[in-house]
Amino acid sequence: MIPNRSVLDWPTGVTVFKPEKCFNGYTVVTPYRSSLIFLVDMLGRVVHVWKADPERHGEAWFLRRLSSGNWLSLVFHTPHFHDASSPDRMPDSFSRYDFDSEVVELDWDARVVWRWRAPRGWIIHHDMARLQNGNTLILLEKQSEVAAVSDKTIAENFFIEVDSAGKIVWEWYTSDHFNEFGYSDAAKQLMYERGRDVFHTNTLAVLPGNGLEKNDERFRKGNILSCQRNTNVIYIIDKKSGEVVWTWGSENGQLVGPHHPEMLHNGNILIYDNGGRGGYPSRVRFDTRLVEVNPVSGEIVWQYGHEPHSFKPTSKFFSSSWGSVQRLPNGNTFSLDCHKGRLFEVTPSGEIVWEYISPFAWGRGTQVLDSGIYRAYRYGYDEVPEPDPIFRNTDGHVGVQPISAEVPEYLGLPSHDVP
Repeated sequence: MIPNRSVLDWPTGVTVFKPEKCFNGYTVVTPYRSSLIFLVDMLGRVVHVWKADPERHGEAWFLRRLSSGNWLSLVFHTPHFHDASSPDRMPDSFSRYDFDSEVVELDWDARVVWRWRAPRGWIIHHDMARLQNGNTLILLEKQSEVAAVSDKTIAENFFIEVDSAGKIVWEWYTSDHFNEFGYSDAAKQLMYERGRDVFHTNTLAVLPGNGLEKNDERFRKGNILSCQRNTNVIYIIDKKSGEVVWTWGSENGQLVGPHHPEMLHNGNILIYDNGGRGGYPSRVRFDTRLVEVNPVSGEIVWQYGHEPHSFKPTSKFFSSSWGSVQRLPNGNTFSLDCHKGRLFEVTPSGEIVWEYISPFAWGRGTQVLDSGIYRAYRYGYDEVPEPDPIFRNTDGHVGVQPISAEVPEYLGLPSHDVP
């Protein structure tokens, strides 16, 4: 007998919760390109909602908490094209460069505290970071002609630092440092032939204080950690000199299409290693893994992925694009299966102790296809004190004795010494 089951019967919300093993708190859920951003508790209850941009229609990529208690978001605004006959008519086609892109800082009540809009022809994408001095680092893209890279137009990825008044005080362009990444001659030839989005930079992270910086200036606090998805390379820029001082990932199939490296307190780097297709020449791998690497030795000291050699769809962890990974203070790791809209927390031994299936579809009109999430973050209760205490007191962790799980000494924890 075939069960009469609708797709609406499949579970959403929290499907696994072991409060004694979790880093309990609140999770930011941003459906990809959504106008609303949700904060959920450990039971999946929505405890707060922000509009991506309360002053005009906008679509957010993600929302990140700042040390000030405000929240920083990357927002796209749909372009409006005006003509005398139809002032609101959208043309049949337009490029991503026609979108307005902004970094928007919101307070708890979703009021705009600060915003910075990219100039015409520039597009903010993937990431940004707030510094302790109040300045903001932003990752952008524009179309450029760079003969040393390709005889075709390329998407030039670059970083800028802007002050609170919006003035650019520092900038760095990938193509200026093309020969510092260590690309092979074969890779350079393929990049030259293909042009376009040759680098696809997707991360802008500032190195925190860490256990390596005293003996190795490459890992100095304040340097910039980034990632090129299409070259399979993660790298570090010396903020003072602008030089690329460290790279890893493209040799021996180490990474394929990676996202979101972050440095931990001991200097190890945690990476969302997507799989899919990436590199010059292309490599292909049909599973995603989370890896922690010692950047001095290049040794992978920890990894998490799907069950080896398993063909069961329920065990397959694979997101060929997007992605983020976060080491939690108790040693657990928080991440997501992006296109499935599945968020999860795992212990160092790989046990899933919290899992959440997003009920929020993304897209607009007839294009609402799935529940994809580009990036997500977990925050402890003390980091987000504003929600009604009734949520914290009834989310299942109260009165549960936490398990004092041993974290292997070679694993890194979040650094509290932020730049």
